[in-house]
Amino acid sequence: MKNINIGKNEKEELKITVNDDEDFFITVNENAELHLMITYSSENNSKINFNINLKENSKLDFINMQKSSATSNNEIKRDAKLERNSSFNLFDLNFGGKLTNFNINANLDGENSRFEHFSVFIGNKEQKFDFDVNAFHNAPHTYSNMLTKGALNDNSKSFYKGLIKINKNASNSNGYQKQDAILLSENSESNSIPKLEIDNNEVRCTHGSSVSQIDDEKMFYIMSRGLDEKEAKVSLVKGFLREIIDKVNFGELDELIQEKIK
Repeated sequence: MKNINIGKNEKEELKITVNDDEDFFITVNENAELHLMITYSSENNSKINFNINLKENSKLDFINMQKSSATSNNEIKRDAKLERNSSFNLFDLNFGGKLTNFNINANLDGENSRFEHFSVFIGNKEQKFDFDVNAFHNAPHTYSNMLTKGALNDNSKSFYKGLIKINKNASNSNGYQKQDAILLSENSESNSIPKLEIDNNEVRCTHGSSVSQIDDEKMFYIMSRGLDEKEAKVSLVKGFLREIIDKVNFGELDELIQEKIK
């Protein structure tokens, strides 16, 4: 078990590598900020749990880089409680593992609290990604924005289940969720179930999902400029994911994307 406690008015940056089962308890106190990067590189099956408490006016930027062994099964769970005016920015970058289960529960308990989740996944061979992303609006003027985008090659698969729950007392809240996937082979598969539960009429809430394939005309155009087939696919996938990867300044992303695409 690891405890991370950021004191009142403090700012801290942490980088942690996780290889085995682990439980984290994270508290960011009043007016404090934490920039946290977790890298998962397990060779074995692992379960990692995060219990997150964000106090009033606090901020957490949380980057997850998942590049575990291709034979490992990973279960990563995040439960967060957000107090008044707190902000939780979560970035999931998913490349490794045989089977990866992600579960996220963001409880927007304080007025004006904000949760944003941006996730990228790229799968090949027999990889499977299972996402369960939930935002619970429990106070007025709360905000959630959840966007997941991924590319699937070979026999890889993804399943996305998302929920925005607006409770009765959460007036003037705003929720958005979307999942987009691009299929790079005939045997890859993406499934998505976005869901809204709204118990207050004074809110704004939208959701959506899409599944597409590589555009042959775009491939032809890019290859006519001198790129081979793999380079053209890499270029198109990067463009598809650009909306998210531009938000994370992490040079290793380009290499990881190229490794996954034939």
